[in-house]
Amino acid sequence: MNTQKTSNNVTEEIKSKISMSDIVQKYVTWDNKKSNPSRGSYWACCPFHSEKTASFTVDNHKNTYHCFGCNAHGDAFKFLMDIENIDFPEALRRLADASGVNLPEKINFDPVEKQKREIIQCINEEAKKFFINELSKSENATVFDYLIKRGLAKDNIEQFEIGVTAKRGVLVRHLNSLGYNEKQIFDAGLSAKNDDGEYYERFINRITFPINDKNGRTIAFGGRDLTNKAPAKYLNSPETILFQKKNIVYNYHNAKQILANDSELIVCEGYFDCITLYVNGFHKSVATMGTSMSAAQIQLLWQLSNLPILCYDGDTAGVNAANRIIDIIFPILKPGYSMKFIFLPEGMDPDELLKKRGKNEMDKQITDAIPLIDLFWANFITSSNFGTPEERANIENQLNKMMDKIENAEVKKQYKLEIRDRLSAYWRSKSFESNRVFFKTTKKKPSAKLLQKFKTNSEEDGISWQNSIFILSLIRCPELVAEFMDEISLAELLDERVIALKENIFKFVIENKVKNDQSILLVNHLKDLGHAGLIETIERNTNEKMHANLLDDVNIEDAKVKFRNILNELEKHRLANDLEAAKLSYFENATDINESKIYELKRELDDFKKLESQVHKHEPHLEKKFDKWYEENKSRLERKD
Repeated sequence: MNTQKTSNNVTEEIKSKISMSDIVQKYVTWDNKKSNPSRGSYWACCPFHSEKTASFTVDNHKNTYHCFGCNAHGDAFKFLMDIENIDFPEALRRLADASGVNLPEKINFDPVEKQKREIIQCINEEAKKFFINELSKSENATVFDYLIKRGLAKDNIEQFEIGVTAKRGVLVRHLNSLGYNEKQIFDAGLSAKNDDGEYYERFINRITFPINDKNGRTIAFGGRDLTNKAPAKYLNSPETILFQKKNIVYNYHNAKQILANDSELIVCEGYFDCITLYVNGFHKSVATMGTSMSAAQIQLLWQLSNLPILCYDGDTAGVNAANRIIDIIFPILKPGYSMKFIFLPEGMDPDELLKKRGKNEMDKQITDAIPLIDLFWANFITSSNFGTPEERANIENQLNKMMDKIENAEVKKQYKLEIRDRLSAYWRSKSFESNRVFFKTTKKKPSAKLLQKFKTNSEEDGISWQNSIFILSLIRCPELVAEFMDEISLAELLDERVIALKENIFKFVIENKVKNDQSILLVNHLKDLGHAGLIETIERNTNEKMHANLLDDVNIEDAKVKFRNILNELEKHRLANDLEAAKLSYFENATDINESKIYELKRELDDFKKLESQVHKHEPHLEKKFDKWYEENKSRLERKD
């Protein structure tokens, strides 16, 4: 008899005699409002990922299940294999028992393989108990004290089942006394072979961290060196039939108990980082046990959160690891699922950051986490000018090649639309910068005398309220930068500090395409560049001034109208300053040219005010200062009819 055919017949017979809902109901609570038992339709919160709203459905007529949140899908066999972490033969046996179907003898179960898995599982559990017991001994008090100094409480040590290895050979003798032989201990990953074929223990003089599967069963270990002499500070178990690192996320079984919306999922590199995050209140923390990450691990993370935050150390390895993620994640991106990234200060890991700067700094890092699209953009857009069409075509070609790896059509479409918009703005900004270099004007800076005169009539620290509201508008409403790119670039500002601040705003917003609701990112960037004091001065200058309510606008179109008014105020301010400069020039050298310049600027300023009054439908209010100045100085003027 054909074994495969017999197996298929048996599985179909089993499925015909069981209800999918009967198998699943042991692991979920049905949503009575959405479920319709009369039609064989049941709904519940998914048992494979944390959620508050039922998105997991069972169809008894088709004998299948499907989750619209994490896309888990299959039949009764697949469900039992995934939920219990068992192989197909074991799932077949259990469902056969539940359905009353007798299994034919010719089905190949490979009982040897099944027994081997069970033995390795038991060996790892016994080793864990042994390591924990070793830590409790007085001779290892210094190790226990070390853990306490690292910030762990006794409860934390017990919760994460941390232990320590004993002297060489003690673990093996203990496992031998329980009936396990050298080959079984080797297969469990707890020993290794030397060149002579002799077995020796893998974990010596190390703090041990049990590595559990998604159901909390210990399948491997991580060890932290205590001597500072080992070639590797951290050592993992080798891969076994139970442990494949690419399919495991450290602390997954604890993190899955926390509902998706209750906490951000923080993904770090190592065990200690993960535990330290937990101790400091970041309970939904896991570790990838190194900088590398697999597609399978990403899928596991998405079962815990649709937007996990990867926290990398502040070094080159961390940045490179994050960039490698792009290649791995792009093919499996799907609607509603992505990642964010944290890059800690250079030389720091989460453990050091929390100890030196505290929980608030970690909260700030989480708030400022970088979206995947921004990491992708930054990975290709560098400080280069891309000044030629060939260079621009090359960078666009590279971006498109990467985006073509995205298999989901809708996600690919949205990425291409976003990158197209960013490139358009970026090329415009680069073109302006190039033009500014080639066509730079040699306008003379205001004299010290004029600046002093200006400061006496200006706001705090010599910065006018017009300049202040202009800058603050860009900070609070960064989307204005793309809309008014040319006007902002050409805006003339007197203070060198304000000019530098404007340039930094312009560059950061264009390159990162900052939205209004992301203005905090811009503020933090500017403060990091040393502009914190200047921003405080500017904020004080805008108090109770015209157009200040622009900052409260939600409607971007209203903000645009008000910002145009601000640009007008800035232009009037420029003309007034130029007029003052012309007066000073005339005093220093009373020539016809200097006199003509005064009247030209006065006429331009009056025309500007008249036009403004017509737009706003109010009577022009022309200042009398110029006439008063003329009366006082007319003896020096040689006006021509």
